[in-house]
Amino acid sequence: MTEISMTAHAQRRKQQRGFRNADISIVLQIATQVAPDAYMLTRADAAFEIAKRKGEIQQLERLSGSKIIIAGDTVITCYHAYREEQKRSMRKEREFQ
Repeated sequence: MTEISMTAHAQRRKQQRGFRNADISIVLQIATQVAPDAYMLTRADAAFEIAKRKGEIQQLERLSGSKIIIAGDTVITCYHAYREEQKRSMRKEREFQ
């Protein structure tokens, strides 16, 4: 969604009601459009997003420690690196920068 501007009235109400700019962005991204000019974040919208993000978190936990070797734009191999290899790779990465 493009950058959205706010009226002075909206700024005051946002502050009075405890909304942050990030809150407005999230609602506008995932809420149900209930009228041409209105969005409502329903419980179903929230539940869907929560389930999606829980899935992403589980995927990140499963992939933690993964290492992928590439050459150009081709994947050569991928595997779960042992802790010692992770440490060694991170030391090399600091030297690489």
